[in-house]
Amino acid sequence: MPGPVFSIIVAVSENHVIGLKGDMPWKKLPSDLKYFKDKTSGHWCILGRKTYEALGNKVLPGRKFIIITRDKDFIPEDSLVVHSIEDAVQHPVTGGEAEVFVLGGGTIYQQAMHLVGRIYLTRIHATFDGDTFFPAPDETWQLVSEKSHKKDERNPYDHDFLVYERK
Repeated sequence: MPGPVFSIIVAVSENHVIGLKGDMPWKKLPSDLKYFKDKTSGHWCILGRKTYEALGNKVLPGRKFIIITRDKDFIPEDSLVVHSIEDAVQHPVTGGEAEVFVLGGGTIYQQAMHLVGRIYLTRIHATFDGDTFFPAPDETWQLVSEKSHKKDERNPYDHDFLVYERK
């Protein structure tokens, strides 16, 4: 039986910003939060310790977490802990899964990029100051799905939901 598809899910500004001081700089984009929830619910998710802490030190409802950290003393009650991206993707719990999501942060995305087969990228049509960035998909990726959304009373920015698959 083949293993899971490992997928990155990320929201990115026009200037490639994904974070500022451990948070998302756009603060509010409800349609992206719904998209994130719809895609990741029911799945194992791989993330770094700082991202876990930014989520309130708890697993998001309907998901299971594998946290990557160098801190050997970090032992959350609600998640598995590993110490490298390789340990995360090879963890036995992912074996029977169809898809496993990489939630970030920036360093984890960089480490996982060569291991993933799909990227769910929300392109936010605005620019922001930031200290964490995500690269534009290069020629090794093919855009397979695109859905555009205009800003509205709840969502302050135009944005697109883009899905890339590795060629």
